[in-house]
Amino acid sequence: MEMKREQILILEIETDADVGVCRRKSVSLAGQLGFDEVKTGEVAILVSELVTNVLKHGGSKGRIVICQLQNEDHQKAIEIWCYDSGTGIPDVDEAMHDGFTNKKTLGIGLGTIRRFSDIFEVNPIIKESIDFNVLNNYKHCIRIVKWVPENRWIGTNRSLIVGAASRCIPGETLNGDTYLMSHLSPVKTIAAIIDGLGHGKEAHIASNIIKEQILIKSELPLNELIKYIHLAARGTRGAVIGIVFINIETSKLYFVGIGNIEGFILSASGKKSLISFGGIIGHNIRTPHIFEFPFNSGDSVCLFSDGINTRWNSDDLNWNEHPQKNADFLINNYSRINDDATVLIINHS
Repeated sequence: MEMKREQILILEIETDADVGVCRRKSVSLAGQLGFDEVKTGEVAILVSELVTNVLKHGGSKGRIVICQLQNEDHQKAIEIWCYDSGTGIPDVDEAMHDGFTNKKTLGIGLGTIRRFSDIFEVNPIIKESIDFNVLNNYKHCIRIVKWVPENRWIGTNRSLIVGAASRCIPGETLNGDTYLMSHLSPVKTIAAIIDGLGHGKEAHIASNIIKEQILIKSELPLNELIKYIHLAARGTRGAVIGIVFINIETSKLYFVGIGNIEGFILSASGKKSLISFGGIIGHNIRTPHIFEFPFNSGDSVCLFSDGINTRWNSDDLNWNEHPQKNADFLINNYSRINDDATVLIINHS
């Protein structure tokens, strides 16, 4: 995709006072580009963490380049290149884990930077359209890009009826499973079940970080969305996921599964299983594969985590019932006692 880049300014990083200067300049540009108050606040956090990282870990000296990007669809973004004079990051994956640090700090900076960025790169290839002659003394760099969010449609998809039920493992207060359903337009909907590895607090954090990132970036194609949330979940315990994209206008359903989320589609022609590939979001995944299915009026799709046992048959349920009744039935009668459990059912009316 063709990208236009306009270099806005270059700022020095030498003292603690530069944290505020860089943050204010970046926030000013973010406001001009059209970021709302919440997203502008995220830009402020990103820049503060980047500059603080230079002062504490990057040799205490660096420079930051702030640019404006625009793609061929005229969507705008803020792009930041942060250079330092340190020795680099020996193990990027390890440094992304919240709590990792070789200094007396909390060790949450890189994880925060990654989660708030749409693109995060360490020592990327230098772009010729930026004048990097002034940066010749700096060999290490973090590049981030954050796109201005598009105005989103808020409403319902009247053709889809949803039922969902979820409960944590007995004895826990936090659920390591979560689910979502978000209508992107009157005809397009995205839905998912996310199962954080294990159970308890760490599983809950992992699944909810992934849920949040899906909601933020749900306009991405499914394969790109999976890659994005995989990077965003680094530093967490990780999770497995089953995610569907439904387009009522074209009568299509698209599915990507990573790990042991199970599911199927029921239609007049029979039952079709949804196939997931092995892997763990945030740790290791294969190249995402998108499966396409017809999804017409009268069809249903059912997703469930491995906290639901498989000692039931789809013929045991009346799929003309409201999907909430069926979801409650499954969670109440087929949940395992040693795991979190979640069911999501969507009927095409």
